[in-house]
Amino acid sequence: MPKPVVALLAVPVLAWVVAVGALRRFSFVRSGLAVAIGVGIAVTAIGLARPEPIAATLPTVIVPVPQAEFRAVIATDMEVDGAATIAFSTPMDPASVEAAVVVTPATPVAFAWNATATELIIRPDTRWAAATYHTVTVEPGALAASGRPMTKPARTAFVTRAPASARLAATAAVDERVATDTAFIIRFDRSVDPATVADAISFEPAVQGSVVAGTDADGNPEFTFTPATPLKAATWYRLTVTGVRDGQGVAVDLATRAFRTFEAPGVVRFRPRAFDQDIDRGASISVRFTTAMDRAATKAAFRVEIGGKPIKGTISFAEGDTVLVFDPALALPWDTRVDVTVSAKARSVDGTPLARAVDGAFRTAPKPVPPAPPTTTPTKPPAPSGGSSGGSVGSGSWGAVEGYYLDLMNCTRTGGWVTSSGGCSSPGGRSVAALKLDSGISSKVSRPYAKVLATKGACDHFIGGNPGDRLRRAGYTNYVWAENLGCRSGDPKSAVLGSHLFFQSEKSYLGGHYVNLMNAKYDRAGIGVWVSGGRVRLVVDFYHP
Repeated sequence: MPKPVVALLAVPVLAWVVAVGALRRFSFVRSGLAVAIGVGIAVTAIGLARPEPIAATLPTVIVPVPQAEFRAVIATDMEVDGAATIAFSTPMDPASVEAAVVVTPATPVAFAWNATATELIIRPDTRWAAATYHTVTVEPGALAASGRPMTKPARTAFVTRAPASARLAATAAVDERVATDTAFIIRFDRSVDPATVADAISFEPAVQGSVVAGTDADGNPEFTFTPATPLKAATWYRLTVTGVRDGQGVAVDLATRAFRTFEAPGVVRFRPRAFDQDIDRGASISVRFTTAMDRAATKAAFRVEIGGKPIKGTISFAEGDTVLVFDPALALPWDTRVDVTVSAKARSVDGTPLARAVDGAFRTAPKPVPPAPPTTTPTKPPAPSGGSSGGSVGSGSWGAVEGYYLDLMNCTRTGGWVTSSGGCSSPGGRSVAALKLDSGISSKVSRPYAKVLATKGACDHFIGGNPGDRLRRAGYTNYVWAENLGCRSGDPKSAVLGSHLFFQSEKSYLGGHYVNLMNAKYDRAGIGVWVSGGRVRLVVDFYHP
């Protein structure tokens, strides 16, 4: 050790010796002085013992960017061309960050930054995958502008919106049934490329048609497909829409739906039936269909002709529009062919046309030959012929007695009252049509049954079945019918008058014969009178086709 240093170290020792002597004399300062001296000696010793300093440059300490230095943005239902962002609380080194970006699922992207380099904006080069969960991650090690590295990843996540969808509907439909002349509506829930729509529409079986663009009440795109020709009746069709792209080029979800067209209506029967003969000139003409019909279209498709010329009359509909009824304005000619036609233009209420045109024809009754004038003027109708074997009334004059009874019925029916002498007192006043005599029912049902009752001496509605059975066997198949029987003896004209007076007397208690007679739902009747062994039987069959 150098001598100067040794000398300096001796100074505190000498000071200590002097101090000790002083302390022995002044005990009250011993303690404080001892402490002060000790501290001074220690500081001096340390200071003298320190080596000479070495000059050096301290290294730069890189402190990692903590997790709190950035924030992630989470998004849902994002557009396929939308931007994802990651915001940082400190400016970043763009090149370093971009190099650390990982996109899942892998998608080519472009980057953009805000002016302070604190927000990274990531956009797809074309579009994100629709209805897909995406993540954009900045891996650890990306540098801030200060050079500090990220020690944990930064991430943003988002779900892209679903593809557009289409809804399919028919313009004329009930549940899954559609009219044969329906059009079809395709509605989308977002904008689409209209150029991709027409080629995307297909049918099985194939249907040709045209497409017109429009918008629905909410402003969304709507396209109407109209078939070039009506669809086939009772047929299943499947409409499929696939290949449409929306405004961002994303494929619209496939849409498909099956439809069945309505059954084509048909004609059940004509009244009078096709090829019937001896039809009453005043008979109504009717057509029954398999379903309710559109009145205007069916009326326009219906024609009644004689010799190719149309017959004037009035048309009405009955039984839930399943029956068209034609009442000629004038009585039809005697012994004439009448043609009835319903063209394929007739339509059901659901718009389905008749499967095919249908026609029928019938012939009116021949004009009756007037009986030869009697050699003497009788005071009452001729006596029954045929003796015990029976026969029609008055050797062919049954038509006169049956016509007489029709007058009696219509007197009471229209508001009059038949007197005991056979006259009609105060006729009219009741708003109901008079009954028409139906010669077909008379000749095929009422008169044959009157013969059965007269020859058997019976008075029964149910021999060989009920009245409806007898009518159906003769071709009158409707269920709107009723029957009255009169069973007396003696003079035919007096017998039917007596039966009618009895029927009329039931008014006070609404007996069955009176109710049948007055019921407005019947518009025609067959009348049969037969005499056998003095027994007179009257059969009246009320009917509506």
